[in-house]
Amino acid sequence: MLNDSICNLTLAIACAIVDITLLPNSSEAQPVQSGLNSSEARLVNDPVETEGVRAEWEKDFIRLGMKGRISNCRLMLQVFYEGMKDKSYGAVCSFDGGNQPRDILICDDTLVGKLTIKAWGYAESEPNVLSFTKANCPAGG
Repeated sequence: MLNDSICNLTLAIACAIVDITLLPNSSEAQPVQSGLNSSEARLVNDPVETEGVRAEWEKDFIRLGMKGRISNCRLMLQVFYEGMKDKSYGAVCSFDGGNQPRDILICDDTLVGKLTIKAWGYAESEPNVLSFTKANCPAGG
């Protein structure tokens, strides 16, 4: 009995070591699996692009007289429209306006500027970000 327990423990440790050595380095960016139709939208994975869009949204807030900081944008989508060169972006981001930080659903049409925010009552998912962006921030708007 004791030999079986030691053998099982040794096997479990060996499996754990193999798993750890075969896993990718956690600092390496991992591809995000997306269920989006590539002709409809794309998931924005580029940190430089994400930061650029986030910074523009924050500038828009300042122009509107809103004080606060937008950060930690995730599930950022660029929505495509047939025959349009204009871009629309949508994402879930954190907003800290000085009170209690909260997650918001946000989108904007980059040409016309239809910045829209939803502060509650949404699911954090690609389909929800896509439908919110298409409904509230259509290209050419």
